[in-house]
Amino acid sequence: MSSPDNVDSRQEPNLDRYRHLIRELPITLRPSMNEQVEAWNTLFPFEQSCLAGMMNRLASLSPSDFAAITAPVRAIENRMGVRSWDFSEAEDTIENASLLARSPYYAEWRAQVEKFYENVNAPATAFQKVQSCPARLLLLSIPASLPTDPLTLWRSWDRRGCSVRISGDAGTVFSLALQGQPGSPGIIDLLRTQGVVDNSDLWYIDAGAAPASFSTRLSPATASILEYGALKPLRNEFLAELNKAPKSIQITDRVRSVLRRKLWDNLWPDGFADQARLQRFVIELFLSGNGAVIFPNSFVEWGAAEAMRRARPRVLIARFGMRIKPKPFTSIAVFENQQKISSVPDADDPQGSAVDAGILARYVWLAASRYPEVERTCCVCLAESSNSAFVITHPGNANRFNPRDAVTPNELCGWITEQLVG
Repeated sequence: MSSPDNVDSRQEPNLDRYRHLIRELPITLRPSMNEQVEAWNTLFPFEQSCLAGMMNRLASLSPSDFAAITAPVRAIENRMGVRSWDFSEAEDTIENASLLARSPYYAEWRAQVEKFYENVNAPATAFQKVQSCPARLLLLSIPASLPTDPLTLWRSWDRRGCSVRISGDAGTVFSLALQGQPGSPGIIDLLRTQGVVDNSDLWYIDAGAAPASFSTRLSPATASILEYGALKPLRNEFLAELNKAPKSIQITDRVRSVLRRKLWDNLWPDGFADQARLQRFVIELFLSGNGAVIFPNSFVEWGAAEAMRRARPRVLIARFGMRIKPKPFTSIAVFENQQKISSVPDADDPQGSAVDAGILARYVWLAASRYPEVERTCCVCLAESSNSAFVITHPGNANRFNPRDAVTPNELCGWITEQLVG
């Protein structure tokens, strides 16, 4: 999608001007914007464009229009008594969220904040409607090690799509799509010819480690690569630091702040050394408290959802995988490291992992469906153990697959790469 108001995120913004504008906003609108401004260099181009576009639109308002657009939020803040709170303006905190949620005016506050953003973003929305949105791909894989039943796996998926039988090894489809085949360039080459130069336009997220067939084409220069297995040293140290803190809101906010600023030297896998943007993404992912730090398939699902929210990539590839069985007398609810606190040997859980992957793969598609780019997004989810796939085409493309007919990996791969052309 084109940047809001056609803002070029590569241009150096006037961050002091942004800070001044934010100080003029209602108090409860300041934390998120201040946090983004201070983290400018670790924002993805899409985030930078959105923030710059919003700041430029606010700066263009006359004093009377600025007062009018912010008045409803100020009014509800006065009724809530926000100025008497210990409310952080520097960043979003758990304490901030708790204070807001406990107010009897919380629902009204949310409604007014939503209206504020709608009013500020209205010019950008109108601009985006007349721009050509590039085609996008969402490629999901449930590996052959996880047993799936094609008769039940796809029942809850989007009715716009259809299941497809694959005559051959379904596990070769994505590697073929990346590398290309005679007469059909691969995804990386297609993006390069289309002028895509930022590695946040292609994401690869894996519950384990990338297969060799993927690794030969993927690099930090061409893709944002997240592998759960490669992050193990960081995950272990992160869990240890996280579990040192007593469980209270105020202390948790301080711990979160410390973890955000910690350098984690020597714990990042190869390829991360010069990627401050991706490092911050991983730490924020682990801090989200949704299990991404201890469950590989949660890591894939939430990582994919956050990548789409924050970067809006042209192509996102997500591969689910195997998790170990939860061990007795451990507390995964508070993110304990089961390998360290239990002497019970690790055991794979293929059945449970397959259930996780089937549900979470659909959640990735649902997350993508929240954004306007979905109108130009094609989704393919592979179930390698059953040689089947679920295919959702964007409205501009006809679905040429007949559920009664099988397709070869090469045929499916050719169709996948065609989608990037539009």
